[in-house]
Amino acid sequence: MSRILALTLIGFALSPLASTEAAADIDVRPDGLLHYSNCVSEAKDQNFVSVLDRHVLYRCHGETATSYFNYLGTKRVRDHVVDEPAGTFVYRTIDGVGRCWNKIADEFGAPISYYGCDIYVEL
Repeated sequence: MSRILALTLIGFALSPLASTEAAADIDVRPDGLLHYSNCVSEAKDQNFVSVLDRHVLYRCHGETATSYFNYLGTKRVRDHVVDEPAGTFVYRTIDGVGRCWNKIADEFGAPISYYGCDIYVEL
């Protein structure tokens, strides 16, 4: 196997979307399902739904995303701080189905606080 192919497969296996049975990874506690459901419902209501090659992306923002982000924190989901061209983000993974984030700095380094969550559902 070529080195590039091996690295690609390893990277995919480690990605939060690598699970082929995403439903098995969803937090099935009532409070976890509530946040998941609220985010999907808001995405549908606000028309923040995108059909991708193999997934449907549901994106929520505002209070719904803030609540989900904070809930993940109470469940001790690890923070990943990432500097990107669009700014600095704190990411928290939703096991097997996506992630929530808090944008803490804009592209110029100015402090900001903007929350969002992405949930991917397999087609």
